[in-house]
Amino acid sequence: MKEFLLYGLPKNETRDYMEDLLLSNVYSMDKVNQVIELAKKEGFHSFRIATYNGEAPDFTKCLNI
Repeated sequence: MKEFLLYGLPKNETRDYMEDLLLSNVYSMDKVNQVIELAKKEGFHSFRIATYNGEAPDFTKCLNI
């Protein structure tokens, strides 16, 4: 089952590495969209949605050999 994770930048923040995790453990895009609307009202912007399918990470893809 695909899990959605939602990240966003707080109001007045422009540095991508300062994004906050706003939502996790959700399996419905409807919930993601609800949280995006609520977060916009609080000034969050630049949302990013990631998915996780339960697979183990492959850290060898990070190596530059």
